[in-house]
Amino acid sequence: MKLRGIRLDAGLSGRALGHMTGWHSSKVSKIEHGRQTPTADDIRAWCEQCGADDQIADLVASLRAVEGMFVEWRQMERTGLRLAQESVLPLWERTQRFRIYSPRVVPGPLQTRAYITAVLTAIMRRRSLPDEAGLP
Repeated sequence: MKLRGIRLDAGLSGRALGHMTGWHSSKVSKIEHGRQTPTADDIRAWCEQCGADDQIADLVASLRAVEGMFVEWRQMERTGLRLAQESVLPLWERTQRFRIYSPRVVPGPLQTRAYITAVLTAIMRRRSLPDEAGLP
């Protein structure tokens, strides 16, 4: 995440930043490794201690955008996976160039029918969603 770069550019260790903000050093590590989402206040404190006040507004705006997308997706998902998948189809069809990075799943254009079935079945079961397609 960008916060790690800000800390490194300031020449601070995770332990030093934790001490300066009054946090346990593990909080810095958790945020940097994506195991804990920072709050807007966390971002402000982080940037202020690193002398990167000019980046606060952009980082907080990014945080809010991500939170909003997650909430939108969860609301859409409640109606079932079929509607969620169909809702992104027009965007997919208009896309001419895209970049993909996903360490956990095979990128969309390379997915097979069996792979998609396995992924959607796992999501459906984990989130207790309705089985709309008669998945195994």
